[in-house]
Amino acid sequence: MRRLIPVVAVLALFVPAAATAKQPPAAAKSALNVAHMCKNLRSANPALFKQTWGTNANKSNAYGKCVSAHAHAKHHGATFTLHNVTLTSAGTVTNAGAANCQTTAAGCTVASAGTVNGAFLGTYTSSVTILWLQATSNGAGGFCAPATGATTVTLTGLGTLTKSEQGTVCEVGATGVNVEHTMTNGTFTVSSGTGVFAGATGSGTSSFDQKPGATSSLGGAVTDSETFTSLTIKL
Repeated sequence: MRRLIPVVAVLALFVPAAATAKQPPAAAKSALNVAHMCKNLRSANPALFKQTWGTNANKSNAYGKCVSAHAHAKHHGATFTLHNVTLTSAGTVTNAGAANCQTTAAGCTVASAGTVNGAFLGTYTSSVTILWLQATSNGAGGFCAPATGATTVTLTGLGTLTKSEQGTVCEVGATGVNVEHTMTNGTFTVSSGTGVFAGATGSGTSSFDQKPGATSSLGGAVTDSETFTSLTIKL
């Protein structure tokens, strides 16, 4: 079902222009990465960038503060951490799982894809497996079941983040062929990244709401919200 969720220049851009070119010292290379990171953060979401880094009345010093906060790293491999960044997404189910998957030990693997907005813009693809044979009551005539999966978020101009996710998916109200599903207690960890997010680590919380499809409760539109409690990017 969905998802989602979050900055800089691809590290490959910093290799020498020719094989014989002299590599910059580690400290200079780190400072160069910081400058590019701050510029790309500013381009991706100017309002969020000003709010995060600006300290004067009109936040016009945000870029300088961003660079100065990280440009004096004492060793290569310094990090840059964002906190409480929320991404929202809207998409549709692209695969509702095999027929009668609810009765199998493998469960139902549901795929979705859509767009991301919020702190940054982009797209996402997601695959979540729901183990309905382990279901418990939702207290309203329906069922809840554990779910695990992975979501890859591609943020415009920044790179990709892949997250391993887990939570409990619940039917809304009584069980049926066409019912809504939600997850409100999801958690995730960052498992890999590319571009700005190469080597990134992080974790957070997630929730989603999946409307029933025309003929199946495992189809239809999906909306999602994910908050990165922390997202640490390697410079």
